[in-house]
Amino acid sequence: MIGAAFGLGLSLYAIGLILFAFATESWMMFAFLIPYCLGGICGPSLQSVISGHVPRNQQGELQGALTSLMSLTTIIGPLVMNSTFTYFTTDKAPFYFPGIHFLIGAVCMLLSIVITYKVLSREKREHPELRDVISRGGDL
Repeated sequence: MIGAAFGLGLSLYAIGLILFAFATESWMMFAFLIPYCLGGICGPSLQSVISGHVPRNQQGELQGALTSLMSLTTIIGPLVMNSTFTYFTTDKAPFYFPGIHFLIGAVCMLLSIVITYKVLSREKREHPELRDVISRGGDL
């Protein structure tokens, strides 16, 4: 079973993004921030499990790599999402849908849930000593 914090966090992110995609009033965006922000519980748990697989003398390299990955997605994300938003709000699009970029994000989150589940299931089988850590969502 996927760690509770992972599954819950990624699911809340996906739910928040889906709600954003279909919001029709500005107040809805503020209300829908609640599940989206609560999704942040998966970040520290994920970092804890990842850092548990790296020797102590390589923790700095790991954190640097994770930060680099986040920086890369911060650059690529706006390019992709702004382009899809622009396309789906013009007459060229097959239908008008200004929330398409939120749905793309939700699909990415749902894919993350599947990938995380598969990786953690394999880790539990291959490394039984990590079973309790993974099940709790990374709490050491």
